[in-house]
Amino acid sequence: MILMSMRMFLVIFLGLTPAFLFAQANAGLPDKPYIYVQGSAESEKAPDIVTLTFDLVGHAPQRAKANDDVQSRAAKVFDMLAKLKISKDDIIADDIRTEEEFEESEGGRKSQKVIGYVVRRGFQVKVRDIKIFPQLVDDLIATVNAEFSNYESIKEGYSKEKEMNKQLWEQAVANSRAEAERTLKNTGMKVDSIYAISPVPIPEITSRMFPKGESGVEKVVVTGSNIPAPEPRRPSEYRLTPIHFEQIVHVIYLISPTK
Repeated sequence: MILMSMRMFLVIFLGLTPAFLFAQANAGLPDKPYIYVQGSAESEKAPDIVTLTFDLVGHAPQRAKANDDVQSRAAKVFDMLAKLKISKDDIIADDIRTEEEFEESEGGRKSQKVIGYVVRRGFQVKVRDIKIFPQLVDDLIATVNAEFSNYESIKEGYSKEKEMNKQLWEQAVANSRAEAERTLKNTGMKVDSIYAISPVPIPEITSRMFPKGESGVEKVVVTGSNIPAPEPRRPSEYRLTPIHFEQIVHVIYLISPTK
């Protein structure tokens, strides 16, 4: 079910001086009477896609051994996903990344002595049958020691997101028009046409085009080191958050007297 809420700003300018009209026009606002309306429409849908993001990490004194370790586990991942009939188009396997490991001296400081290598390979897998993903996560951790290292490692999604956003946009626009007409009903004014329409507040368009940087996100590492040997076990239980969709529309309607 689609819920619609509305915050409405009525700004009607009549009999303005030419100087003020010129200033408003330069600010991107019309030089004619107008009404500014904000409309929104929202909905929730149950997830039908889960995207898994994880790393395979290998440690060894020699670079080649660390690489072989990761590549052999990567082969097991591909085999596991193939058996579950997950499409190759839904699998992203990153390139190998290699880092040197340095000896730590007293006090936790790293020296210049290389004692080994760390090899990483990242994966992103889109699971379209959400019933199988809990067991898949358990198997990836237990079998190949996959590391799920941030809060978006298991992310729910909705396959018809574009269609839903389009539907909500149309609902928000239609609702903003209805609210504008309702508000003008007893003012002796009527809606003529749309002057401007935007998904963000019109005064904030410039700042949205050049946003400030976002702070980093702390990572939490989950590995299979504490998982028992391959004995029968129940899959981990996951309760996915419903996908919330919302569209907000900001509309400036030009208006004129009804007579």
